[in-house]
Amino acid sequence: MPKKPAVLASLSELYQTAFNSCAALWPIFILRIVFLFLNLSLFVLGLAICCWPFFRELLGHWNEFDQNNFKSVMSEINWSSYFGDFKMLILIALFVAFYITFVCFFLAFFDAAVYSQMNRHQKTGEAFSWRLFFLGGIKKMIPMVGLQCAWFMVFLGVVFILCFVGVCGVFIAKLLPWWIGLFLAFPTGLIAVFIMMVLFTALTLSAAYLVDDHGIVDSIKEGIRLVVQNKGRAMGAVLLLGLIYMIFFCAFTVVFTVLAMIPLIGILFGIIKFFVTSLLAIGINIYMSSLSVALQLEAKDSR
Repeated sequence: MPKKPAVLASLSELYQTAFNSCAALWPIFILRIVFLFLNLSLFVLGLAICCWPFFRELLGHWNEFDQNNFKSVMSEINWSSYFGDFKMLILIALFVAFYITFVCFFLAFFDAAVYSQMNRHQKTGEAFSWRLFFLGGIKKMIPMVGLQCAWFMVFLGVVFILCFVGVCGVFIAKLLPWWIGLFLAFPTGLIAVFIMMVLFTALTLSAAYLVDDHGIVDSIKEGIRLVVQNKGRAMGAVLLLGLIYMIFFCAFTVVFTVLAMIPLIGILFGIIKFFVTSLLAIGINIYMSSLSVALQLEAKDSR
């Protein structure tokens, strides 16, 4: 007998599954805020250390500044003692290298822990566990770094190819009437946008496969396969969520930017806008991870 086609859940059911996991694993939201605070604190600390001679020069001439002689005082400061200091340049380079490495590994640890927790909860209904959160992050941190590096190379190669095609298109367009060049540029641009959307969706899905005991290359292949199968259903689910987020984000930002211009109480609306948009970005990031796991497990169960 022919195999019956798998019955897939509706998008509303997938969104509900992802939301239920986020609600059950709510401590992840708090941990993400702590992670961003630590990240920002490290950046500010490193900036203060590396730029201390710069700040010291400014503080030394602080009493000389006013609205009329700012440029003259800045020109009189001997900046060569800072920018020409080879040791300081080495310190800045070391900090940049350390900061990028720290962020990459810390981000990989957090993503691995989040995806692992989402995977366990959607499989077994297991509640949040601090021990399992950190164990999942440590176990899958190095593979997640490898996945990030692999995707970076993929995006770099795709961007290089698209830039090469664009440059060739410019030279070809010069040989053709303007309207023909415009006619050819439009579908080419749509294809480029479509390729980037496929890769972005596959990136989020591949992390879900990685924590489910798939290798790096296999996770990328499975992520791309899931994007294109079922008429791009997974990509539609992810992009629809992103579209809803962008519409709400833009509308909220515009409204509160206008309200922030109101005298006296405007600063209050500015503070509200900052905190709400920040928390919304954190929430959509975690929700996207949960949705990716739901799509990956659904595809696994339907085979």
